[in-house]
Amino acid sequence: MTPLERPPHLTGKNGVYAIDSIPTWIELTWQGELPSGWALLRGRLIRRGRDFSARLFVETDGAEYHYDLPISLKGTLLELIELPDGVRRLRLQPMRSLGKFELHDWRLEPAGWLKRTAYRWRRVLPVYAKLSRRQRSILGLRLYTPLLDLERAYRLAGNTRFYAPSLFYEQWFALFGQLSHHDRRLIRRRLRRWTRARPHFEIHLDDRTDRHAGALAKTLASLESQLYRDFSLDGAATASTPDWTVHLEHGMTLSEHALYWFAEIIRAHPAARLIYCDHDVHDESGQPRNPVFKPDWSPELLRSTPYIGPTVIFHHETRRQFMSEHGLPEPKSSADLHALLLGFCESLKSEQILHLAAPVWHLPSTIRIDSSPNVVQAHLDRIGVSATVSPTERGHYDVRYTLPDPPPRVSLLIPTRDKLDYLRPCVESLLSSSTYPDFEVLIIDNGSVEPETLDYLNRLVERSRSQTNRATIRVIRDERPFNFSALNNAAAHQAQGDVLCLLNNDTEVITPDWLEIMVGHLIQPGVGVVGAKLYYSDGRIQHAGDTVGPGGCAHHLHAFLDRDDPGYCDRAILAQDLSAVTAACLLTWRHLYLQLGGFDEEHLPVAFNDVDYCLRVREHGWRVVWTPRAELYHHESVSRGKQEDPRKIARAARELAYMRQRWGAVMRHDPFYNLNLSYQRPDFSLSHMPMVDRPWL
Repeated sequence: MTPLERPPHLTGKNGVYAIDSIPTWIELTWQGELPSGWALLRGRLIRRGRDFSARLFVETDGAEYHYDLPISLKGTLLELIELPDGVRRLRLQPMRSLGKFELHDWRLEPAGWLKRTAYRWRRVLPVYAKLSRRQRSILGLRLYTPLLDLERAYRLAGNTRFYAPSLFYEQWFALFGQLSHHDRRLIRRRLRRWTRARPHFEIHLDDRTDRHAGALAKTLASLESQLYRDFSLDGAATASTPDWTVHLEHGMTLSEHALYWFAEIIRAHPAARLIYCDHDVHDESGQPRNPVFKPDWSPELLRSTPYIGPTVIFHHETRRQFMSEHGLPEPKSSADLHALLLGFCESLKSEQILHLAAPVWHLPSTIRIDSSPNVVQAHLDRIGVSATVSPTERGHYDVRYTLPDPPPRVSLLIPTRDKLDYLRPCVESLLSSSTYPDFEVLIIDNGSVEPETLDYLNRLVERSRSQTNRATIRVIRDERPFNFSALNNAAAHQAQGDVLCLLNNDTEVITPDWLEIMVGHLIQPGVGVVGAKLYYSDGRIQHAGDTVGPGGCAHHLHAFLDRDDPGYCDRAILAQDLSAVTAACLLTWRHLYLQLGGFDEEHLPVAFNDVDYCLRVREHGWRVVWTPRAELYHHESVSRGKQEDPRKIARAARELAYMRQRWGAVMRHDPFYNLNLSYQRPDFSLSHMPMVDRPWL
């Protein structure tokens, strides 16, 4: 099958099609007659975009059918579909977002019973081998499913493919957000077996704004339906002393298992002092919409926006003491709650702040979650952090930390080998655009041979000696075989700055004060690494932090989004804690880098060394922070080129295997990427098998 027709907003060249507006489709044509009945659809669909859900539309004279197409990581399509008689038109929707795609070798071929059975088993068996028993259970794939219903097992196994069609939230909530009769029986059975004291919740009902008469009734009805009954309303006479305090606005509702689930967490974590959870919005008809699947505790994100939401569960006595010491009234607005959260968390350890990854709070569409820059400023003043806080266009907060006088010296480490057309813009943008007052540039020349490159490096050193540059420039010759980790480690020992900036030779500075912004974050207590926001040459996002686990190992967040796209829950434009950032532009303390042994030269000579370092930094109790305010272009390893050498492919496989062995536990749960989101691909799409521990199962 070949592309026949495309709408005017779909442009193509050399087999690569660009989608300029959505929705869009491409019409397919064929030679001869299409098979009717079961057929095998083969082909390759390679895409770059945000939503990779693909769908085939089939039209007959009397009806239209559609088929969702699960596709592998490499773009391979191999799907059984049952075609109706009399097909007269085929249309392909390659993705549900802007982006680019390629079509290769699409064809349909008849699939008799024997062929269908073979292909179904071919997909199902590897899934059984790859997934754990618990994962198969969440997916709905039981041990007996293929024997009783091979077709259903085949469809479920397709949901584990890298580009499985995305779920709409209504579908997801129906599958994973509600209890079955079996779930309720299990919860009631567990509650009957509890012998230790049960936590008692005191519910504060805050009518913060005018609402219609039915708002309070909805909230009370959801409380009445709770499976866990050890709670009381604020001010109600009760024999129990409250252990935990819950703030609810009129109109908010709770899932029937919400308080039970919180009670389970409290029993399992007696040191906990604050618990928050995910939430969604239920419209007037009761349909779930707009889920907010949050990261685990991120102090930097809470300064950027009240991400925890409109309600939280406080340890009652700790909350009472804090409010009494500071003379605080009960919160009457979301800004008050944000202020209480910031203050409450100032004296807590991270392990005392827990996140339930489940949308058990449901908000009416009338509730607004906002705050004020004054709230964040007061918090920073209270803890002695010098900074200025200003509002952003989307109602969040930009925190600019004040540098000490004098600021710490920064050593920029830039490994390179020829490719002067990238190195020159990188260095010149540093020297001409950067406003930071004290930095040095160390260029690690790993075997450049082109005369133009060598001449440029010599002239840079001469410029530095003649003091025509503000920054000191040194060239370190290192002729060893390429080992990115070793090159940076050797240069780190020769650096004279207190701060190291690992920088790729194919980057260019966009924001002049990028170093001021990044160093400002780095000097905050407990911060060990800071990353920047990077763009492709065409302005799309290349890096907005890394996630570890989703996609198989480590991947950039929000890749390929437009520059001004706020991303999932606006996280592409908010400073936040993350598991890792890329060494294309990474700031860290030199003493910490040397203390931890720098990058792993033995196991990770080329790839994943930055992620491994960030994870070791976090393992030793330091934080990793990403900021969207420090912006650079990054042409993504263009000086190394593609890996087509079999030895390089084998080396990459070894590095991947080492990462999975060393950091397998982290890859099963990145604390800053919600467990309800897809771990097949790091695009914040909803998971077909969310890996949230449900204590009643």
